[in-house]
Amino acid sequence: MQPYDPQKPATPGAFAGRHELIEFVRTSLEVATSVRRGSALLLFGYRGSGKTSALRKVQALVRDAARDSVIVEVPLRFQSSETMLILGIVEAIRRQLASRPRLGSRVRRAVERVSAVSVLGTGIQREPAQHPPPSHPVTLWNDALEAMARVPLLCICIDDAELLDAGHVAILKTMAETDSPVPLLLAVAGGPELMEQLSRPVASPILRVFSGAMFDIGQFSLAETQEALEAPLKSNRRAGRWDTSAVESIYHLTHGYPYLVQCFGAAAYRDGQPIREDDVLTAVPKALRLASSWLERELPNASDQDIRAFVSVASLGRIEFRSSDLTRAGLNPVYTQRLVSAGVLRRVARGRYELRMAPAIAYFHALRRGLTDSTWETRRRSSSEIP
Repeated sequence: MQPYDPQKPATPGAFAGRHELIEFVRTSLEVATSVRRGSALLLFGYRGSGKTSALRKVQALVRDAARDSVIVEVPLRFQSSETMLILGIVEAIRRQLASRPRLGSRVRRAVERVSAVSVLGTGIQREPAQHPPPSHPVTLWNDALEAMARVPLLCICIDDAELLDAGHVAILKTMAETDSPVPLLLAVAGGPELMEQLSRPVASPILRVFSGAMFDIGQFSLAETQEALEAPLKSNRRAGRWDTSAVESIYHLTHGYPYLVQCFGAAAYRDGQPIREDDVLTAVPKALRLASSWLERELPNASDQDIRAFVSVASLGRIEFRSSDLTRAGLNPVYTQRLVSAGVLRRVARGRYELRMAPAIAYFHALRRGLTDSTWETRRRSSSEIP
């Protein structure tokens, strides 16, 4: 069985790195279970950086800390209002509770109470009928929390939160700051668009909710790259060993970008055998084919110099830049404007820019076109040619 699947989120057992995030969640769970006080965290990352994997790991940690916890994941798939978000959460809570074959008495009472909150069409109505219907989605949210007052912990994970309508992002603040009778761990994940919304002056009260709990789910370090290659083997009980030279070559070729690391892992892995640097270099064409289903369609008309410029920006390892940062990276104003026109960069203010596209796009095209570092390029070409 292939232990690497770049098309799916990593399982909690194969999750690697992000140690600061893991420590924060564990500390938050200790507080939640001991003094029943909730917390909120915000995950930021480009597509393919592992946000969904991180949310699944958070959920696994919650299950380990409190067995009877209620855990729901709400992935947004299209532009959504605060009403749609709250309705989705309440429905997810109900389905999750109802699916448990054996419920503790505390959770069983919560099922009964949450089941008394019904959604009819596009409106909201409470049962029994003598209660007036809620006039605002926050009322429904409070009803759901009150229904679970005896549950040990409620974990809400919201994925792709950039799809919340700009005017409704404030619901995250409301959810996090509600005086909840059940300890709430709110985990929100989003991409550049969400951070753009939260960076506006009017959004500062919302951003303050996540003060000290904002985590950039970005590129792996060399040590995290090694973890990401070894963890799936342990999780799936597969034989095989990654030589240090193989790990270093993957890290160099992918810049530690999680999606590409998984593609190279899948391409170079040999069951029951040691994987060395030459195996990685030979597997480059296969790794690029695995990655092409997504990345080949991104920036198809970019020139080689555009890709080089994109790599220079991505290699800075940051989200926001000043003009002076881009100049030091080797970009002149003409190529800065070309990247803006292509949607790679966004000008956020005079002399300030923001990276909008996933770094994996740059690294993929650089490898595919043979634009990598000359030393590694020579060694790679001695093994195989990039198609």
